[in-house]
Amino acid sequence: MTGSVDRPAGPVVVDVLLATYNGVRHLPGQLQSLLEQSHQRFRLLVSDDGSSDGTQALLQQWLPRFDGRMVLLDNPAPGRGVARNFEFLMQSSLDDGVARYAAFCDQDDVWLPPKLATLLAALQELEQRRGAAAAALVHCDLAVVGPGLEPIHPSFVRHQRLLPVPGSDVGLLSINQVTGCAMLVNRALLQAALPLPGSALMHDWWCALLAAGGGRQFVDQALVLYRQHGANQLGAKGRSLHQRLLRLLGEGPAVLRRVRALGRGTLVQAIALRQRLDERRQDSAWVADYLAWRERPLRRRVAGWRSYYGGPLLDGLSRLLLW
Repeated sequence: MTGSVDRPAGPVVVDVLLATYNGVRHLPGQLQSLLEQSHQRFRLLVSDDGSSDGTQALLQQWLPRFDGRMVLLDNPAPGRGVARNFEFLMQSSLDDGVARYAAFCDQDDVWLPPKLATLLAALQELEQRRGAAAAALVHCDLAVVGPGLEPIHPSFVRHQRLLPVPGSDVGLLSINQVTGCAMLVNRALLQAALPLPGSALMHDWWCALLAAGGGRQFVDQALVLYRQHGANQLGAKGRSLHQRLLRLLGEGPAVLRRVRALGRGTLVQAIALRQRLDERRQDSAWVADYLAWRERPLRRRVAGWRSYYGGPLLDGLSRLLLW
């Protein structure tokens, strides 16, 4: 990847939050893509979750290439998983107050050169409409690629049949349509999101929920190469009927357990969200409505269920019947 690079000519604007764990195989590609960003007024904060494969030594080797803009943080409690690792990075960025914005970064992806510049422009435009004191988040599409960056699908949201543009805040309570590595958030959102409650399913999902009420905007442009290599934390699974039937036939009981576990998880996450919004004296009526609907018997949930369970029809039906 090539492109003109705007070297830092002023204060850091964005903290790139990189959470690592045994990522030595793909990490160099991600680090190089950061160096090739057209917007270079960023600082790279890195927290390792207890790697044993040489990741930390590799990060030390890359330090000089970032001209003092890479900061290796000492994770006080490694081994707690990706969400808590990102929570530590979020809190570190917020505490020292250097950057106005934060971008979440996975170790195995590749960012296209205009990613930071494009999302920064979109977020600053959103702040102009809402005010910098309002929690705000922008996120982009991703191109799905294989282990060697070979193309799989040019659009992650279409590959997964997501609807991030018309997706409602209520719909987001049941299905996350915001991918962490495609996000840029402002400091107000970090303040609203921290600390992550124990019931938050993932850091990116929780942040997206805290940007409700118009604080979330989708940029319909693939700015990340989303690498699929078999060990992804979540990944991009095929959602065609054929692929779903194969998964159901091959691992039916496990699929049902995962769906039911997700149902329980989204319920307790919504309860935590209502509490956080109430603490911040923000509107929580829409969450309360969702929770009340979830408590109704199935026969009373059938009418209007698509307004609560968006996305692919089969996903919605499985939620309606199994949650």
